[in-house]
Amino acid sequence: SSLPGVVYGTAGGSLASDAAWVQKNAARIGAGGERLTASILERLAARPGGVTVMHDLDIPLPGFAANIDHVVVAGRQVTLIDSKVWRSGIYRTHAGVTTRSGKPAEFADKRTLKAGIDGYRRHLRIHNLEDVTLRAVLIAWSSHPLLPAVVSAYTPVGAAAVSGWRFRLSPAAWVGKGAADPTLVAALLPLVRTENKNGHA
Repeated sequence: SSLPGVVYGTAGGSLASDAAWVQKNAARIGAGGERLTASILERLAARPGGVTVMHDLDIPLPGFAANIDHVVVAGRQVTLIDSKVWRSGIYRTHAGVTTRSGKPAEFADKRTLKAGIDGYRRHLRIHNLEDVTLRAVLIAWSSHPLLPAVVSAYTPVGAAAVSGWRFRLSPAAWVGKGAADPTLVAALLPLVRTENKNGHA
C-alpha cells in the first residue's frame, strides 16, 4: 500500500509520568533518548508504505512492571526496541557479564528485552499469530555530545545492540520496512500505555 504507516502512543510517556521514583535528571535524559529514537522511527512511518510505530508499551507478563520503549511492525515482523542513554565508553560482554571500559556495568545486563520477547510471543500466540518474526534491539545513545557509547562487543540478553549514530544511518536494517500487517497491529494496540491510542498518520 502507498499509505504511510501510523504512530501510536507517546515516546518517553512512562518516564515523564513516573519521574518521582527516579532522579528527575535521569528520567529527563532517558526520555531524551526515547525521543531521539522516536523521531527516526516516525520518519520511517511517514513514508508511503511505511512501518507502524508504537511507543511506551506494557510487557504482557504477570508482575512485570518495566515497559518496552518502542515497537515497530513491518509486514509480519515485530521489533521491540529499548532506547538507552549511556555514558561514553566501550561496552563489552564476556561470559554473560558486561563491562564499560573495563568496569562493571550491571545495568547493561537487565533482562527487559528478553522478558519482552517472551511476553509478546505469548501474547501473539493467544491471538493465533504464531508465524510472526519477533526480534529485539537495544539502541545506545551516548550522553556525551562527541564521545560514543561503543556497543559492537556488547550483547544484551535476548537482543541485538546498536549505537544511536549507527541506527540513525540505516534504521530499516534494524526494524524492517513495509506496511504493517493490520491483524498484528490490532493485537498489539491494547499494550500501548499512553492515552494516545488512536494514532496519527
